[in-house]
Amino acid sequence: MNESYKDLKAYLLNEIAEDARGVLNAIEGKEMDKVDDEEVLYFCHSLAVSMTTLETVAMVGRLVPWFLRDKGCEGE
Repeated sequence: MNESYKDLKAYLLNEIAEDARGVLNAIEGKEMDKVDDEEVLYFCHSLAVSMTTLETVAMVGRLVPWFLRDKGCEGE
C-alpha cells in the first residue's frame, strides 16, 4: 500500500477521533440547555468533512487500484 495513502488515512482517522471526542466533550454530562450549539456544530462539521474526505480517498483507491500501490501508475 502506498505510504502517502497510509499517512493520509492515519491523519484522517485521527481527525475523526479528535472531532468525535470534541462532540462528546461538548455535550457529555451537561443539561441540554447548557450545551453550546456552536461548539457542537463546529465539531460535527469538521467530523463530516474528515469522514467525507476519507470516503473519497477510499473510493478512489478502489476505483483506481494503482493509487494504493507504492509505485503509483509507474509500470502500468
